[in-house]
Amino acid sequence: MRYLLAENLAILLCASAGFVFGAVRYLKPRRPLYASMIVLGLGCMMLGRLYQCVLLWTGSGLMEQFQIGILGTAGAFSFFLSANYGQIDSLVDDGGPDFLRFRAIAWAAPVLVAALYVPVAASQADFSVKIGCGIAAVLIAAAGYFHLKHLMIPDVDYGVVRCQRGFNALGLCMGLCNMMELIALCHGLVWLFIACGGLLCAVCLAIVPLMDRGVRKWTA
Repeated sequence: MRYLLAENLAILLCASAGFVFGAVRYLKPRRPLYASMIVLGLGCMMLGRLYQCVLLWTGSGLMEQFQIGILGTAGAFSFFLSANYGQIDSLVDDGGPDFLRFRAIAWAAPVLVAALYVPVAASQADFSVKIGCGIAAVLIAAAGYFHLKHLMIPDVDYGVVRCQRGFNALGLCMGLCNMMELIALCHGLVWLFIACGGLLCAVCLAIVPLMDRGVRKWTA
């Protein structure tokens, strides 16, 4: 139990640092909505980990029954999905045959997330826990599609997509780490849990500053 609390507390601190950095820069009037959504996504991650820390501190477990901390992960990737979907995606993909291969390859991300969910579904975890993990997995998969697509697709004027490839790479990494963390929790794999925790800490610290660098490039 102690290592669970330590990992969640470390991720909470790193996510809080990234959120505060982004909030100071972007959660104000006349700032790019794209950037604000990413900052709010990290804020969801922060709140989810805060809830899990309190849960663990009070002696409860993370996998005994559905707990709303998992919705912090789901919320984070819903914001990441919203940031990439729509206006940004339409700038680089008109839906025509020229970009079909990029759309096809991008499906590798949702397929991989679905494959990573299989060990969760097959575990001995409570059914309500599997439902919560499934909700998070669906949003991670949807966001992952656009993360991977925007890593490959040719750029447009002003470098909108190229400037955010770093963010999309880290967003994809974050999603896969979250899925592997769920596998570790469901199967009691301490080594995998600790490894995923370290990677998530690094990503939470880097994702908003990297996005910020890209935004400054395309708005310069």
